[in-house]
Amino acid sequence: MRYLWIGLCYSMAHVPSLVLRYVPFAEKVNARQKKQLMGCYAAGLLLSTLLYWELAREDHISIAFYKMNLLLFCILMGIVNLVVIRGYVKEQLFTFGLTALLVLMMYAIAAYLAEQIGYADISQALVLESLIGVLLYALCHRKLNGLMRMTVTPFLDIKGHDYWHMIWFIPIAMFLGSMFAFGINGYTATPLQLISRMLIGVATVLMCQNIARDYRRIQEQKQMMEQIEQQRGYYYALTESVRQEREARHNFKHQLAAVRSCLEDGSTEELEQYYEDAKQKLAGVTDIPYTGNAAADGVLYHYAQIARENGVTFSVCCRLDGLAISDMDLSCILGNALDNAMTACKGCETDRYIRVAAEQDGECFLLTVDNSFDGVLLQDGKKIFSRKRKEGEEGIGIRSMRQICEKYGGTCRFEAAGNRFEASFLLMSR
Repeated sequence: MRYLWIGLCYSMAHVPSLVLRYVPFAEKVNARQKKQLMGCYAAGLLLSTLLYWELAREDHISIAFYKMNLLLFCILMGIVNLVVIRGYVKEQLFTFGLTALLVLMMYAIAAYLAEQIGYADISQALVLESLIGVLLYALCHRKLNGLMRMTVTPFLDIKGHDYWHMIWFIPIAMFLGSMFAFGINGYTATPLQLISRMLIGVATVLMCQNIARDYRRIQEQKQMMEQIEQQRGYYYALTESVRQEREARHNFKHQLAAVRSCLEDGSTEELEQYYEDAKQKLAGVTDIPYTGNAAADGVLYHYAQIARENGVTFSVCCRLDGLAISDMDLSCILGNALDNAMTACKGCETDRYIRVAAEQDGECFLLTVDNSFDGVLLQDGKKIFSRKRKEGEEGIGIRSMRQICEKYGGTCRFEAAGNRFEASFLLMSR
C-alpha cells in the first residue's frame, strides 16, 4: 500500500499540465471528444501510477527517471490532444511549450521548498516535490488558467496563420533551453539558478502576453476599419438618396405633365411603360435604415444591399441610440447575426426574409433577428453547430455574440420553429 501511495503521489505531478493544456480548448471540445480526452488522461495517470508503484517496490526510482517521466508524459498527452482536438496543430504546440514552461517553474520552486523542508531519501523528496507542485498549482490555478485562456483561446477562431507561425516555437524553445541548461540529474538548483529559471519563465510569459495583446489590437483595428467602410458606404448612399430626392422633386412637375399628356391622349400603353420604368428604377434602390446609431446603420445598410442582391426581404424596426453598449460590440452582434441569417436564407428556395427589431425597457435592451431557413438545424443541447466549420463545432459568430451578451450581464437565445429561426439578445444597456 505504501508503494501504491508513493506511485499515486508521483503521478499527481502530471495533473497541472493536463489541466493547463485542456483549458484553452475547452470550448472547442464536444461531449464525445471530452470523453475521449478524459479517458486517455485517466488511462495515462493509471499507467504512470502502476509504473511508479513497480519501480518504487524495486527501489529503482531516480531523479532522472522522474524528470523524464514528466516530460514524456507531457509529450504523450500532447499527442493525444492533437489527435482528439484536430485542426489546431501550431496552437497546441504553443500551448504545450507554455504549459511545460509553467510546470517547470512550479516544480523548480517545489523542489527548492522540499530541500528547505528536508527529507530522508530521494523517494521522499520526490513525493514532497509532487505534492508541493500540485499545491502551488491549486493556489494559482485561476491566474494560470486565465493566462492560458488569454494567450490562446481568443485567437483560435481567427484565420491568422501568420500569428501562430510566428510564435508557436517561442515557449518550446524557452522551455527546452531552461531544462537542458541545468541537466536532468540534479534534484535542486542553487538560488541563483532558480532565479534564472524563473526569469526565463516570466520573460516568456510576458512576451507571449504582449504578442497576444498586440495581435488582438490589430484585429480590433481591422474590425474598426471594416465598420468605417460600411459607414462610408452608408453615408454615400444617404447622400445619393438626398440628391435623388432633390432631383425627383425638381423633375416632379415634368413627370406630372407627361402623365397628364398620356391621359389626355388616352395612351395607356405609354402610361404603363412609364409606370414599369419607374417601378424598375425604384426596385434598384435599397431602403436606407435609420436607427440613430451610425455604426449600426452602416452594418444594416451593408446587409440590406446583400439581401436585395439575393432576393431576400429585409426589414428593420428599431431605435439604437442612447445605449450604453459600445458601437463595436453592437456592430459585432448585428454583423454576426445578419451574416448567419443571410447564409441561412440562401439555403431557402422560397420565402426568403430577414427581420430586425429592437426594444428598450428601462435598463434592458432586447434585439431580435428573425430569418427563414431550410429547417435543418445542427444542434447539441445549447450549442448550435456551424455548417461552415468542422462537424461538431459551434459557430464562431454565435460564440462571439454569446460572449458579448455575457459581458453586458445579459444572455442570448437561438430558437427554431419550422422554417423560422430567431436569434434574440438581451443586454443590460445602462
